Amino acid sequence: MQPPTIDPSELRRRSPGRLAVRVRPSAERAIRSGHPWLFQEAITSVDDGGEPGDVAVVLDRDDHPLASGLYDPESPIRVRLLLHGGQAEIGQALFRGRIAEALGRRGNVASAQTTAFRVLNGGGDRMPGLVADLYDRTLVLQAFSSAWLLHMGDVVAAFEQLLAPERVLLLVGDLVARGEACPPLLRDGAVLRGSDAPDGIAFLETGLRFRAHPFRGHKTGFYLDQRANRRRVGRESAGARVLNLFSYTGGFSLHAARGGALEVVSVDQAAPALAQAERHFELNRADAAVSACRHRTIEGDAFEVMARMAEAGESFDVVVVDPPSFARAARHRSRALGAYRALTRLAVPLVRSGGLLVQASCSSRIGAGEFQGTVEDEVRRRGRSADAVEYSGHAPDHPTRFPEGEYLKCVWARLA
Repeated sequence: MQPPTIDPSELRRRSPGRLAVRVRPSAERAIRSGHPWLFQEAITSVDDGGEPGDVAVVLDRDDHPLASGLYDPESPIRVRLLLHGGQAEIGQALFRGRIAEALGRRGNVASAQTTAFRVLNGGGDRMPGLVADLYDRTLVLQAFSSAWLLHMGDVVAAFEQLLAPERVLLLVGDLVARGEACPPLLRDGAVLRGSDAPDGIAFLETGLRFRAHPFRGHKTGFYLDQRANRRRVGRESAGARVLNLFSYTGGFSLHAARGGALEVVSVDQAAPALAQAERHFELNRADAAVSACRHRTIEGDAFEVMARMAEAGESFDVVVVDPPSFARAARHRSRALGAYRALTRLAVPLVRSGGLLVQASCSSRIGAGEFQGTVEDEVRRRGRSADAVEYSGHAPDHPTRFPEGEYLKCVWARLA
């Protein structure tokens, strides 16, 4: 199904209003520390109602401006704060300045060999609730707050001035798609500039060829946040047999193959993702190492596949466990930690002595310490020891400024 084409100016159905918002003392302290989110329960009063996209001015106990941002009555995060410690106009000039700052922080992430990177990482780049990924000349925006829809014309104009993309696509988060402020045409994504790319958007990652599918895939079409971890798996895979669980479209698998893996097994329960993984291998057959590597896909639940492999006595030199988020809300934390422990319990028997377990979490509700502790404790429970344990997180183009933004963490354990 073809995504609709919408001019971003059409999303500005009215001029944003201006609201006075008063908050609890604890929220004042958080705002003064620079936190970009203001939650519903922290607000004591809002003047004049408020609609998604209105400018909210947060006042301190003496009615002095404390911060300002975009109001969203459809989200538990009521205000995404853009300005701290005073007032300024929220509009295209501010957005352009923030995007320019973000581009300056990216340094040399992009190159002739890597043509896709995150341009804007929400609150990490002082634009909370909005992310933007650039795939070659295609810009993919994703809004996690309905408040951004009213300002999308200014956002797109700012990006066009700084990057001049050939194509601009817009995706919205699940909460936005369910909200009344989201036009029905936009709920599955839309083209804002240029045309759709039904065959996917071609890009390079350290010289490897990939294709992103924003309207059919996860995230904005690819998991750019794992770039540095994929490169490292490639460096660890020479002469190895590699198992990639929750493989999606085969990013870790392809890097392992290019790194000299003898065999890579990709496991995912989504057949279309595995088909795309096979296509990625075909796109890179000109690389001698990729061509020499045996690549096999298994469609199925990773928990069940690992159990069957252990029963069959299979083992691998590198096992990558990169599941989707298990904790989208605080009430899911216990269940998520149980799932991570179960994954470790199933993965450890598949790692050969001296082999590498690479286990990741993208659940922001789970702290790095408790995730790492859970994995390491389960390794010991399985009667194995780790000669070396290291940790990693986001790629450099995914900066964070506050604890809730630190979602990605990864454990690298060499098992004896």
